[in-house]
Amino acid sequence: MSDIVAGVRAGSPPQARTVQGTVRGAVDRGVAVFRGIPYAAAPVGARRFHAPEPPEPWEGVRETVAFGPTAPKRPYAPPLDRLLPDPEVAGDDWLNLNVWTPSTGAVGLPVLVWIHGGSLLHGSSAVPVYDGSAFARDGVVLVSVNYRLGIEGFGLFPDAPAN
Repeated sequence: MSDIVAGVRAGSPPQARTVQGTVRGAVDRGVAVFRGIPYAAAPVGARRFHAPEPPEPWEGVRETVAFGPTAPKRPYAPPLDRLLPDPEVAGDDWLNLNVWTPSTGAVGLPVLVWIHGGSLLHGSSAVPVYDGSAFARDGVVLVSVNYRLGIEGFGLFPDAPAN
């Protein structure tokens, strides 16, 4: 995201430009948040076990107010299922990210990239405790990432490059 176009203080939803197009987020707890921004094409069909490809650019403004799809996974076993409730957001386009940022238009802010745990089998960036609002209120841009899980992302096949 190269630049915040309209900020929280203006009273309108924040917008930002990305390489693929413009996104419109929301104001949440006093910070700008953009959820479900695709960083790669959906890993389905011919792309299923291959290296990621860039997402298609879009025209107009893409709404990024809800978490994007999460990778298929089994739920956590008790008691982790209660400690880390992990919403299942349906869809194929689960190579997406979320951004929480102070929307002052400031440049040069520190950026923290959060890659969730889960033994490469569980988790997503939609887990409520991974909310980045507190970091953004303290002047840090937080980016959380969804990625392929299980065999979709970490399978090793004899006649193919590791994915």
